[in-house]
Amino acid sequence: MRGFLFCALVAFGACRSTEENLVISQASIDQRAWHAQRLVRLQSEDGWLTLVGLEFLADGRFRAGSAADMELRYANCERAHIGTFVVESERVSFEPADGGSALELVADDVGAPSVVRSGSVSFTLLRRNDQLALRVKDNASAVRTQFRGIELFEHDPALVVQARAFEPEAPRMVAITNVTGFVEQQSVRAELEFSLHGRAYRFVATAGSAGGLFVVFGDASNGRESYGGGRFLDLPAPKDGFVTIDFNRAYQPPCSFTPYATCPLPPDSNRIASAVLAGERLSKSAH
Repeated sequence: MRGFLFCALVAFGACRSTEENLVISQASIDQRAWHAQRLVRLQSEDGWLTLVGLEFLADGRFRAGSAADMELRYANCERAHIGTFVVESERVSFEPADGGSALELVADDVGAPSVVRSGSVSFTLLRRNDQLALRVKDNASAVRTQFRGIELFEHDPALVVQARAFEPEAPRMVAITNVTGFVEQQSVRAELEFSLHGRAYRFVATAGSAGGLFVVFGDASNGRESYGGGRFLDLPAPKDGFVTIDFNRAYQPPCSFTPYATCPLPPDSNRIASAVLAGERLSKSAH
């Protein structure tokens, strides 16, 4: 009887272990699927890997094209001179070199931003650091054509945590500094309270896509195993006062690929004292 009971307990333990392994395996499969979609978006036309310039604009006339004497010279423009960007205070227009009608451009803080294309190169009017600028992308950029992917840490189920979500009753702002040192006040969408590695944290989250949350966080792995400027998380909207934070889906900001992005840095509240070895990592050969 005792032998039968012992065997039954062993069998029960084996079944439970198998079930847990299946759950972990499925979570790892889901993470890989998420990351595959992330890489597809990253490598798409006009994705972050195509960013080759950020031209802040002062009043004046700026010729664009592939010729060496252009103020805005990008070798993959289809002609030596494609046209001229004319800047007058807050007004920006583009005069095509072929004599076509001038185009009044719209910045992204006003509406859908205007895009001027030539060959594989595009110029988009933005407002960054409280200044008008042209974001320049090139679908033939070496960063995109030579991209070899991003490594991931092994999936760690211990780094999936439940956070209590507190949505502000009155409007609240948080100061976010970007990689250029510019400080911008952003609306707080929620504060997320959770514990990790024996310590309590209260993250600040801003508005994300599709009604969700966006978090910039730092941890002790930054600059060694992961990108030095922190990483990003896209989270679902809180449900019944809670939200799941899956650090296995932490991803590198655009600034890890290009010097022409103005990525936000983690606020002090979003810095974790220990190393979070989950999500995207630096290449093992890089350190």
